[in-house]
Formats: sequence, structure tokens, C-alpha cells
Amino acid sequence: MSVETAIYAIIAVFAAGLIKGLTGFGFSLLSVPVLVVLLGPRTAVPVIILLNAVANVVLFPLCREAAHLRRIVPLIMAGIATVPLGLLLLLTLDPEVVKLLAGCVTILFALAFLTGFQRPVRNERWGFAAAGLISGTLNGLISTGGPPAVLFLTNQGVPKQAFRASLVAYFLFLSLASVPMFLAGGLLSVAIARCALLLLPAMFLGAFAGSKLLRKLPERGFRVTALIIVTFAGLLSVLSSLGIV
Repeated sequence: MSVETAIYAIIAVFAAGLIKGLTGFGFSLLSVPVLVVLLGPRTAVPVIILLNAVANVVLFPLCREAAHLRRIVPLIMAGIATVPLGLLLLLTLDPEVVKLLAGCVTILFALAFLTGFQRPVRNERWGFAAAGLISGTLNGLISTGGPPAVLFLTNQGVPKQAFRASLVAYFLFLSLASVPMFLAGGLLSVAIARCALLLLPAMFLGAFAGSKLLRKLPERGFRVTALIIVTFAGLLSVLSSLGIV
């Protein structure tokens, strides 16, 4: 990796870490487009998975008390259980069509929430389970499982601290479930680990800065920020399915 490439990669990881520390999600969303170009997909994807897993491990103790783990157990269990379903569907469904549909639905709901739409689900247990089912399936199918969980938390009006903590906890368990799969598939190597170690300080600094920023951001500002990120994720999904990005 050249010095110039390393600088760009560090900046991208810092920005992604900032958003991760602020909202609890979005690390892969912001880092993948840049790192894939700089490092290539075979290096970028495992590196991002490692950095995101470490970010979840680091952030979880800082926000554990706000996570209300019992509340999100259905989300976690359903999310982990349905990742293999997504992988199975990958054999029968066209991922590009799924990306297009998922992206359009994500944009539609995100824009609706931005304009004030909100219909809290009374039976949260089943609601979280449904969000986890969709999230886990999409994670296995198109590697984009964040939006369903984010949108459900938004719909329930979860305060920013609990919002971020819940997502960190959810993605922590997903990371713990997915990293062994990459190890078994031989996708993690010494070179990948070295690259991740080089970018690790930038991730730490970004996550720390995001955590500090969270304290100053009002609830409305946090909600809008999260929904803008999700809208961007949906737009990227649509553009990717059409071969534009």
C-alpha cells in the first residue's frame, strides 16, 4: 500500500468510525465504496469486517447500560438465525433485483419518517423479531442488513443513547457470528490483519469523536442524521443494482 493510498484509507476509516460512534451503524456503508477502490474487494471487505467487529467490541462497554438487551433479544436472535436463510436465497434469487427492491423500500420509509410519519408497534417483541428476520436475511443475501433495524428503532421513537447502544449490541452479535465464517472460508490472512491494524487507530479516533458528538447532538438532530444515512444506504443499493456504482 502506497503512502497516498494509506492516507486516503485512513481518512475514509476515520469518517466511517465517526458515524459508527455517533449512530451505532454506518461503518461499512461509508467505508466500502472508498476502500474497495483503494484496496480492491478481496482486501477491503475482510478488513472492513474486522474493523467493524472491533468497533462494536470497543463501543459496546461504553453504552451497554443504555442497550436494554432484554428488549432487543428478539432482534438479535432473529437477525443471527436468518443470515443463513439469506445465503440460501442467494442461490435462487437475483441479488440485483433484491438490492433494487430493498433500496426503494428503504428510501420510501426513511423519507416518510423524515416527514414525520410514525406508527409505533405495540407488541415490540414481535416487531423486533420481524425487523431481525428481514435484517438477517438481507445481511446474508446482499450484505446490507442495517436499514430494517434502524427504521424500526426510529419508528419506536427510541432515544438516541438507547438507539445507538441497541444497534451496537445487535451488530456486535452479528459480527461475532460472521467473523468465524470468514475464517473458515480462508478470507482472513496475515496481510489482511496487518492492513486492519494500520487502519485501527483511525477507527478508534473516529468512534471516540462520534461518541463525543452524540452528547451534543439533540434528539431531533440525531434522528434526522440516522435517517439521512439510511436514505443514502437505500440510494446506494438502488444505484448498485442498476450498475451505476
